[in-house]
Amino acid sequence: MQDLSRTYGYNYFDDDMVRRSLAEHEASLRRTSRGGLVWVGALLLLVGIVWLVLAASDKPEKMAAAVAPSAIVLILGVVALTRVYYVGKRKLGHPFLDGYRHVLAAALAHGAPVTFVPAWLTGSADGGAQAAPLPRYSAPVAAPAPASAGGAVGPLPPKPATVEEYERIAEKGGWHDEAGGALVLAGVIGIGYAVFQDAPAAYAAALLIPLGIWTWLAGHQLGQRQQRLSAEARRYLDELVRAQAAGVPVPELSPSLSKLLDRRL
Repeated sequence: MQDLSRTYGYNYFDDDMVRRSLAEHEASLRRTSRGGLVWVGALLLLVGIVWLVLAASDKPEKMAAAVAPSAIVLILGVVALTRVYYVGKRKLGHPFLDGYRHVLAAALAHGAPVTFVPAWLTGSADGGAQAAPLPRYSAPVAAPAPASAGGAVGPLPPKPATVEEYERIAEKGGWHDEAGGALVLAGVIGIGYAVFQDAPAAYAAALLIPLGIWTWLAGHQLGQRQQRLSAEARRYLDELVRAQAAGVPVPELSPSLSKLLDRRL
């Protein structure tokens, strides 16, 4: 556990600090999951559904124009709830919580009695899928290795600029697809409303279509860049593992590299 404390920068032996930090993170997640944006999103969905049902009962020749505003309200509700989901997921990925999940995983792997793993810590609800499950335990790379038999210690592998860039952008993205699709759909609905309602001002919604396409392309390019840089980061991790095996003291990993290492083991 000392290795985990060094890796993540938190003293998990300090029970008071751990208890206080867990309470703070739990309260922060609760505020996100029960905050105003959740209520706004749920209200928009409710209003959009009721409005859609009422619009569907209108005359067929006016249905398209009547459905367009309710569809926009529904999209806004989905966007709001999607935002809540990604904010909560980002909070679950906080380095302190990542480290604490590793502590629990290490305790379980060594047969220590871990009587309770709170559902909020793993992002599960009602026994469903876990957004942040306990990782498979493995000794962190940051743990210092004993010197080799000959006493000679090689140089520490330098961190390439591509790996530093991976660390900067590894946690970005994830919302571009939803936001881009919502913007394109809102633009199409706005154009339809302008046509059927003879409202020229609504043609301004057409500007949302290129904005949505640009958002989606930006997310796609970011994902491709992350994938290319992850290959460089894996090679760097391999070099660190070999250096540690040779007795080279290895510094602690950043949270993004720690996650990448966990996925490799």
